[in-house]
Amino acid sequence: MVCRISTVNQDERSLADQEALYRNWLAANYDNAFEVTVLASQGSGECLERADYLQSIALVEDGTIDLVLTEDIGRICRRVHAHIFAELCEDKETRLIAINDSVDTGRDDWRLNSFFAVMRHESYNRDTAARIRRSQRNRFQQGGVIQFIIYGYVKPPGAKHETDLLKDPGAASIYQEWFRRLEQGATFAEIADWLNRQGIPLGPLSRTKHWTASMVSRITRNPILKGVRVRNRKVNRRINSTGRRRAVAAAAEDLLERYCPHLAFFNAEYFDRIVRLVVARNARCSRRRNGADDPRRGVPRKRTIWPGQHMRCGICNRFLYWAGSNEHKILKCSGSREYLCWNAVEVNGPLVARKLSQAILEEIMRLPGFDDAFSQKIHAAWQEAHSQCDQQRMELRSRMESVDRQIGKITVAIAELGLSVALREKLKELETERVRFGDKMDEIKEQTPVQPILPSLDAVKSVATEIFANFATDQPEIARIMQRLIPNLTVYPYQLCDGGNVVLRAHFVLHLSALCGPPAGPDLEILRRPMTVDLFDPPQRERFRTQVVAMRAAKLKEREIASRLGVTQPAVQYAAALQRRMDALGLTDPYVRLTEPSTTGHVRRHNHPRYRFDPLDPDSVG
Repeated sequence: MVCRISTVNQDERSLADQEALYRNWLAANYDNAFEVTVLASQGSGECLERADYLQSIALVEDGTIDLVLTEDIGRICRRVHAHIFAELCEDKETRLIAINDSVDTGRDDWRLNSFFAVMRHESYNRDTAARIRRSQRNRFQQGGVIQFIIYGYVKPPGAKHETDLLKDPGAASIYQEWFRRLEQGATFAEIADWLNRQGIPLGPLSRTKHWTASMVSRITRNPILKGVRVRNRKVNRRINSTGRRRAVAAAAEDLLERYCPHLAFFNAEYFDRIVRLVVARNARCSRRRNGADDPRRGVPRKRTIWPGQHMRCGICNRFLYWAGSNEHKILKCSGSREYLCWNAVEVNGPLVARKLSQAILEEIMRLPGFDDAFSQKIHAAWQEAHSQCDQQRMELRSRMESVDRQIGKITVAIAELGLSVALREKLKELETERVRFGDKMDEIKEQTPVQPILPSLDAVKSVATEIFANFATDQPEIARIMQRLIPNLTVYPYQLCDGGNVVLRAHFVLHLSALCGPPAGPDLEILRRPMTVDLFDPPQRERFRTQVVAMRAAKLKEREIASRLGVTQPAVQYAAALQRRMDALGLTDPYVRLTEPSTTGHVRRHNHPRYRFDPLDPDSVG
């Protein structure tokens, strides 16, 4: 006996009613004893992956079922698959009876009745769906259809109209901070973490217990935040192979909008600008661009811990990615992994983070005081940057006025001649260009440097100490701070002049403006400090080299030097040999930068048959 209801909104007692109908029918049409298997379920008849439907097929194929009894054939499944199921029953000599559809595989005319039943059920479904859609559209246009609300809105009991909805007064400050963080470069995942830390409740209909990045993304783009209710942005399309449905973008003419100013948290101009900013920032990470295949298919979505995907290989200009296990986390050039770069040096990730943070803090602590001459240079640089921004604003304003004049002419032409395809396309192009100029004006306004107030050296050191005191690389805020302090972090392979393992050194420029409060203007060379940091622990002969040289100059014997340093006598000899090698080559630094694969050490990537050196063009790297 097949009993089914479609949705959770239907009364579950209907299943028992169907079973009672079947038992009464059997009692009236069959006199012998029988055993019954009841398949009662709730689900769409179009879905071909329902457990009860698959179980019914298995029972019929097993050959132990004599009769499949159902109210109508659509209770088993919809579309032509119901007819195919009936044919399966015939093949397995199992009788199928659909009471209301007059389908009985024990009679010769069952096929015609089955075909008509399938067509009738499909037609009823289509007509019912169209009627519901028509009714919902009309009710929405009248201000009704209040189905779902998001965080920040209150739906009083019994509310049926949009005028009944209320804004939560406490949500205004949360949304203001939410969008401010997005404007400053925060990701959706970081916003979700912040909301969870603040204990912000989710929407009343949320099925999850915590904020997620996808939830933040959806709400950020929801136009209700600017007071616009939207319906029919998406429609469900049936996947014929499974019967399931998926949401796809609806046609533009199906979209419905209603302006509700009492529900707005932001003005439309600010909201649209932030959304465009987020979309532009995430465009390079889009999974599908211009109809191309998904470039990230099968790649897990996760946040990368700094300095992963921040350091670049100085040989091929590709990022270094995390590899290894949780117990032994390493960073490795992605080009080497693909046999496109010979720099296969692996570095200890936590060690890299620790050495970089320590070197930056030590450099900041060694800073001299800011004298009057230094302050005057900062002020001059600010004046130059400010004048450049003023000039860019004047140029953009002139171009916007030109676009406005063209829009005015096209509007007059439309009023006189009527709307044509050419005029409509030109008007759309000009309006898009004007919006782009407006966004550029807002961007320049935000980037215009305020007059710098140079903090005291103690204040700068205090900020740096606070940042690096609890330095946690897994925090997104730390990653953003480090990217502002060292926007370009490049590592190069080095090797001791007497051979040995190949190691990496980091070369970067420390931007002190990130610690000086408001930006003092772009490209201030006087607030930059070039730095080089070793991302490794030196071997013993280099670690004691300077001490050995000094003690040898003091006429101490090797045995006595070894005793004082706590090393072996051969170690003292190796350190002295390294110094002699440096003297012979005229070097002050024992490490030599490699520009081609080394003949010693463990770097052998270039010997693999798949190797093909293919560096990235520096100009193409964002």
